[in-house]
Amino acid sequence: MLRQLAVSIATLIAFSHSSLARAEAWFEVEVYIFERQSQSTEQWPMAPIETKTNRAIDLISPVVGQAVVSMSNESAPCTLVYDADANSHCAESTSTGTNTDATTEMSNGGALAIPGPSTASSNAVTSYRYPSVIPSEIGSGSQAYASQGSGPVLLASSQGQFASIISSLSRERGNRSLLHMTWQQPMMGKSGSVPIRLFAGKDYSASYHFDGRQIVQQAMASAMQSTNGTTGMMAETSAPLQPSPVWQLDGTLNIYLSHYLYIETALNLRKEGRKLMPVAADEASMNATNTAATPAKVMTPYLMSIPLEQNRRVKSDEIHYLDHPEMGMVIQIRKMAQPNA
Repeated sequence: MLRQLAVSIATLIAFSHSSLARAEAWFEVEVYIFERQSQSTEQWPMAPIETKTNRAIDLISPVVGQAVVSMSNESAPCTLVYDADANSHCAESTSTGTNTDATTEMSNGGALAIPGPSTASSNAVTSYRYPSVIPSEIGSGSQAYASQGSGPVLLASSQGQFASIISSLSRERGNRSLLHMTWQQPMMGKSGSVPIRLFAGKDYSASYHFDGRQIVQQAMASAMQSTNGTTGMMAETSAPLQPSPVWQLDGTLNIYLSHYLYIETALNLRKEGRKLMPVAADEASMNATNTAATPAKVMTPYLMSIPLEQNRRVKSDEIHYLDHPEMGMVIQIRKMAQPNA
């Protein structure tokens, strides 16, 4: 009886371990996205598609951004800086000259608040400051490898295998690289999968709202009209809120395992253009001859949003190409050995 019980327990443990191994199958993912200049007359949606980037895993910000962690239970802020091995530490605890160039370069970029590191207080919030343009090549400072139980891990650029593909596509007239990165991640079923955040290119937040409307610069005009001391003091002491970046390419890539591998893309490519828009309210009131008249419309600068939204079944180790009139994506999902503990 005891022998049968021991055999049953051993069988159950072996089964649970094999199930866990299947649930945590690991793959290496390499992605290359490029923009192409086309004369397409296709009509795109009026607004960006929903991408749900708030729940996605962000591997890019720690590489290109400068993080400032606000701690509600600490008096001094912690400005996270990253070394060549992607290890973080507070800039305030280092010498004055640390990361000076990076800080200067990114001081004009956008800022975005995301949940802070798990090692910090539950009230910690990390705000990233970015350069105005993100380099297309994203990778860790040195070769990296995933470990058992960890989440997705960004690899070094040298660990990618798309060099010849990128060289070939870059030589084609009108193509321009937007993003190339490689990472390792465990594959889950659709319900347990978490998308990877992808963003690249130029930050348009200084000129356009997220919905594409051009930003009308009124703050300076208002300040110039006010000459009293109170208004001047407010203008000097009130720092403008930093807008969230409006990236040239932004969205998510979700990969999950359900007998086969599936990839879901939800990406927006932004391009400057012109759109027929109603005249601003102040202009309309000045030019209107009849209050009941239909507001006039004029061609206005507008930030177009071009979606790449696909759901495709793919095979591991094969190179897949997602075609689009305005952009292209090359992706390969490679089998890999289980990472070490």
